[in-house]
Amino acid sequence: MKEKLSYEELEQRVEELEKGAKNLKKKERALKKQAEELEVKADSIEQSNKTLRTLLKQRDEDRDGIEEKVVANVRELVLPFVRNLKESELNSQQKINIDVIEKNLLSIISPFSRTLSTKYLSLTPQEIQIAVLIKEGKNNKEIADVMNLSRRTIESHREHMRRKMGLKHKRANLRSHLLALV
Repeated sequence: MKEKLSYEELEQRVEELEKGAKNLKKKERALKKQAEELEVKADSIEQSNKTLRTLLKQRDEDRDGIEEKVVANVRELVLPFVRNLKESELNSQQKINIDVIEKNLLSIISPFSRTLSTKYLSLTPQEIQIAVLIKEGKNNKEIADVMNLSRRTIESHREHMRRKMGLKHKRANLRSHLLALV
Protein backbone atom coordinates (compact mmCIF):
# COMPACT_ATOMS: atom_id res chain seq x y z
CA MET A 1 0.00 0.00 0.00
CA LYS A 2 1.33 3.37 -0.96
CA GLU A 3 2.12 5.85 1.70
CA LYS A 4 0.74 9.33 1.23
CA LEU A 5 3.23 12.09 1.72
CA SER A 6 2.49 15.55 2.89
CA TYR A 7 3.32 18.59 0.80
CA GLU A 8 6.26 19.45 3.09
CA GLU A 9 7.65 15.93 2.81
CA LEU A 10 7.38 16.07 -0.95
CA GLU A 11 9.19 19.43 -1.01
CA GLN A 12 11.90 18.00 1.25
CA ARG A 13 12.41 14.99 -1.06
CA VAL A 14 12.52 17.27 -4.10
CA GLU A 15 15.17 19.38 -2.37
CA GLU A 16 17.17 16.24 -1.58
CA LEU A 17 16.90 15.10 -5.19
CA GLU A 18 17.98 18.55 -6.43
CA LYS A 19 20.98 18.48 -4.05
CA GLY A 20 21.85 14.99 -5.30
CA ALA A 21 21.58 16.20 -8.91
CA LYS A 22 23.84 19.19 -8.11
CA ASN A 23 26.39 16.86 -6.48
CA LEU A 24 26.28 14.57 -9.50
CA LYS A 25 26.86 17.53 -11.84
CA LYS A 26 29.80 18.68 -9.69
CA LYS A 27 31.30 15.19 -9.79
CA GLU A 28 30.68 14.99 -13.52
CA ARG A 29 32.51 18.31 -14.08
CA ALA A 30 35.39 17.11 -11.86
CA LEU A 31 35.63 13.84 -13.80
CA LYS A 32 35.60 15.70 -17.13
CA LYS A 33 38.37 17.97 -15.86
CA GLN A 34 40.42 14.94 -14.74
CA ALA A 35 39.84 13.26 -18.10
CA GLU A 36 41.06 16.37 -19.91
CA GLU A 37 44.14 16.55 -17.67
CA LEU A 38 44.86 12.86 -18.30
CA GLU A 39 44.52 13.39 -22.03
CA VAL A 40 47.02 16.28 -21.88
CA LYS A 41 49.42 14.11 -19.85
CA ALA A 42 48.99 11.20 -22.29
CA ASP A 43 49.77 13.52 -25.22
CA SER A 44 52.83 14.81 -23.37
CA ILE A 45 54.04 11.26 -22.66
CA GLU A 46 53.50 10.25 -26.28
CA GLN A 47 55.51 13.26 -27.44
CA SER A 48 58.28 12.36 -24.96
CA ASN A 49 58.29 8.79 -26.26
CA LYS A 50 58.63 10.02 -29.85
CA THR A 51 61.51 12.27 -28.81
CA LEU A 52 63.22 9.42 -26.95
CA ARG A 53 62.84 7.08 -29.93
CA THR A 54 64.38 9.74 -32.17
CA LEU A 55 67.27 10.26 -29.73
CA LEU A 56 67.87 6.50 -29.43
CA LYS A 57 67.91 6.15 -33.20
CA GLN A 58 70.39 9.03 -33.47
CA ARG A 59 72.55 7.50 -30.73
CA ASP A 60 72.61 4.16 -32.56
CA GLU A 61 73.57 5.90 -35.81
CA ASP A 62 76.31 7.85 -34.03
CA ARG A 63 77.62 4.68 -32.38
CA ASP A 64 77.67 2.87 -35.72
CA GLY A 65 79.55 5.79 -37.28
CA ILE A 66 82.12 5.80 -34.48
CA GLU A 67 82.57 2.04 -34.76
CA GLU A 68 83.16 2.36 -38.49
CA LYS A 69 85.77 5.10 -37.91
CA VAL A 70 87.57 3.05 -35.26
CA VAL A 71 87.63 -0.01 -37.51
CA ALA A 72 88.93 2.04 -40.44
CA ASN A 73 91.58 3.73 -38.28
CA VAL A 74 92.84 0.43 -36.86
CA ARG A 75 92.98 -1.12 -40.33
CA GLU A 76 94.66 1.86 -41.98
CA LEU A 77 96.77 3.39 -39.21
CA VAL A 78 97.69 0.58 -36.80
CA LEU A 79 97.72 -2.78 -38.57
CA PRO A 80 100.22 -1.72 -41.26
CA PHE A 81 102.77 -0.93 -38.53
CA VAL A 82 102.07 -4.22 -36.79
CA ARG A 83 102.68 -6.05 -40.08
CA ASN A 84 105.93 -4.10 -40.59
CA LEU A 85 107.08 -5.17 -37.13
CA LYS A 86 106.21 -8.80 -37.92
CA GLU A 87 108.44 -8.66 -40.98
CA SER A 88 111.41 -7.24 -39.06
CA GLU A 89 113.93 -9.30 -37.15
CA LEU A 90 112.35 -10.29 -33.87
CA ASN A 91 113.10 -12.96 -31.32
CA SER A 92 110.52 -15.69 -30.76
CA GLN A 93 108.88 -14.01 -27.74
CA GLN A 94 108.56 -10.72 -29.63
CA LYS A 95 106.99 -12.55 -32.58
CA ILE A 96 104.47 -14.18 -30.27
CA ASN A 97 103.66 -10.80 -28.71
CA ILE A 98 103.20 -9.16 -32.12
CA ASP A 99 100.95 -12.04 -33.20
CA VAL A 100 98.87 -11.59 -30.07
CA ILE A 101 98.64 -7.82 -30.63
CA GLU A 102 97.57 -8.35 -34.24
CA LYS A 103 94.99 -10.98 -33.33
CA ASN A 104 93.61 -8.84 -30.51
CA LEU A 105 93.33 -5.81 -32.80
CA LEU A 106 91.58 -7.91 -35.41
CA SER A 107 89.25 -9.37 -32.78
CA ILE A 108 88.43 -5.87 -31.49
CA ILE A 109 87.36 -4.70 -34.92
CA SER A 110 85.65 -7.93 -35.93
CA PRO A 111 81.85 -8.02 -36.03
CA PHE A 112 82.01 -11.33 -34.15
CA SER A 113 83.50 -9.66 -31.06
CA ARG A 114 80.89 -6.92 -31.11
CA THR A 115 78.10 -9.47 -31.53
CA LEU A 116 79.50 -11.61 -28.74
CA SER A 117 79.97 -8.72 -26.31
CA THR A 118 76.49 -7.30 -26.95
CA LYS A 119 74.68 -10.64 -26.84
CA TYR A 120 76.53 -11.92 -23.77
CA LEU A 121 77.15 -8.84 -21.64
CA SER A 122 78.54 -10.89 -18.75
CA LEU A 123 81.55 -12.17 -20.74
CA THR A 124 84.85 -10.67 -19.64
CA PRO A 125 87.28 -9.19 -22.20
CA GLN A 126 89.57 -12.19 -21.69
CA GLU A 127 86.68 -14.60 -22.29
CA ILE A 128 85.86 -12.75 -25.51
CA GLN A 129 89.49 -13.13 -26.62
CA ILE A 130 89.35 -16.83 -25.82
CA ALA A 131 86.03 -17.16 -27.67
CA VAL A 132 87.61 -15.62 -30.78
CA LEU A 133 90.46 -18.16 -30.61
CA ILE A 134 88.04 -21.04 -30.02
CA LYS A 135 86.02 -19.90 -33.02
CA GLU A 136 89.25 -19.96 -35.06
CA GLY A 137 89.63 -23.63 -34.12
CA LYS A 138 92.44 -23.32 -31.55
CA ASN A 139 92.62 -25.95 -28.83
CA ASN A 140 93.25 -25.26 -25.12
CA LYS A 141 97.01 -25.71 -25.38
CA GLU A 142 97.32 -23.35 -28.35
CA ILE A 143 95.17 -20.74 -26.64
CA ALA A 144 97.18 -21.06 -23.44
CA ASP A 145 100.43 -20.54 -25.37
CA VAL A 146 99.14 -17.49 -27.25
CA MET A 147 97.72 -15.86 -24.12
CA ASN A 148 100.52 -16.87 -21.73
CA LEU A 149 98.07 -18.69 -19.47
CA SER A 150 97.88 -22.23 -18.18
CA ARG A 151 95.79 -24.84 -19.94
CA ARG A 152 93.74 -25.23 -16.76
CA THR A 153 92.93 -21.49 -16.80
CA ILE A 154 91.68 -21.79 -20.37
CA GLU A 155 89.54 -24.80 -19.39
CA SER A 156 88.10 -22.78 -16.51
CA HIS A 157 87.30 -19.86 -18.84
CA ARG A 158 85.60 -22.26 -21.26
CA GLU A 159 83.41 -23.59 -18.43
CA HIS A 160 82.49 -20.04 -17.36
CA MET A 161 81.65 -19.16 -20.97
CA ARG A 162 79.46 -22.28 -21.37
CA ARG A 163 77.58 -21.32 -18.18
CA LYS A 164 77.12 -17.68 -19.28
CA MET A 165 75.91 -18.78 -22.73
CA GLY A 166 73.42 -21.27 -21.33
CA LEU A 167 75.33 -24.32 -22.57
CA LYS A 168 76.36 -25.70 -19.16
CA HIS A 169 74.22 -28.84 -19.08
CA LYS A 170 73.75 -29.23 -22.81
CA ARG A 171 75.64 -31.34 -25.28
CA ALA A 172 76.16 -28.34 -27.57
CA ASN A 173 79.72 -27.76 -28.77
CA LEU A 174 81.11 -24.37 -27.71
CA ARG A 175 82.89 -23.79 -31.03
CA SER A 176 79.74 -24.69 -33.01
CA HIS A 177 77.74 -22.29 -30.86
CA LEU A 178 80.28 -19.49 -31.46
CA LEU A 179 80.36 -20.17 -35.21
CA ALA A 180 76.57 -19.89 -35.33
CA LEU A 181 76.62 -16.39 -33.78
CA VAL A 182 77.88 -14.58 -36.88
